[in-house]
Amino acid sequence: MPRVPEVADDDSRPVIHHFDERSWRVWRPGCEELREHPTEYLASQAPLDRLYLATDGGGALGTLGYVAVPAHDADQFYAESTPIWWVPSRIYDLRDTWASFYLKAITRIEVADGYTPHLFIAATFPDPQADRGFSIDGWYLARPLEVGQGTWAYNEMHLANDPAQWVQYVDMPRTLDWTLGHCGFIGWMYRKGKNSRGVAANGTMGWDEFCFNLRQGDLAAVRAGQAPQHARVI
Repeated sequence: MPRVPEVADDDSRPVIHHFDERSWRVWRPGCEELREHPTEYLASQAPLDRLYLATDGGGALGTLGYVAVPAHDADQFYAESTPIWWVPSRIYDLRDTWASFYLKAITRIEVADGYTPHLFIAATFPDPQADRGFSIDGWYLARPLEVGQGTWAYNEMHLANDPAQWVQYVDMPRTLDWTLGHCGFIGWMYRKGKNSRGVAANGTMGWDEFCFNLRQGDLAAVRAGQAPQHARVI
């Protein structure tokens, strides 16, 4: 079962991942890779959790580091922030908030025809019919993300509580309103419709300065490369 998220007094604050130094603060059940490659509250599939902190070329805002996600004929290709697995666990109400981050192809990225990168969210919920006792509902924004070629591409996405702007990629009896309001995972993922497998990805993605749970008033600071007031900086 996933941990029962705690209600913390900072769950309404913006969250910012800078990716500049290593940490042991992330953990997932049965995942030994993160013990050898510690990262900040993250998970990836390319293959599972092979992301690492890199410095070659510098970060998006002149900072030291960024997350590099290498893929070698990867069946899936994504990376995410995982507040449901934080200690203590958290879930976020991201309805009508904003997220921003930078992406860059550190080495040339090649994927199968029709696959494009998208911002996605997911949430767990109790499900006694499932073998593990819970299921996951997930949605992604239909508008693809920009990946920089040689320079960092800035992506700023409105997480509108509007199903017309999203695709539900798992068939679960949950609404967008519910899943956005109970978000435990958020990141980028290559998809082709509802299919996240068969990507056949090769190359290395750079990911930097990931911010979420932003309100409209936080955007000016983020666009200027600054942390919004009262942000939870990781």
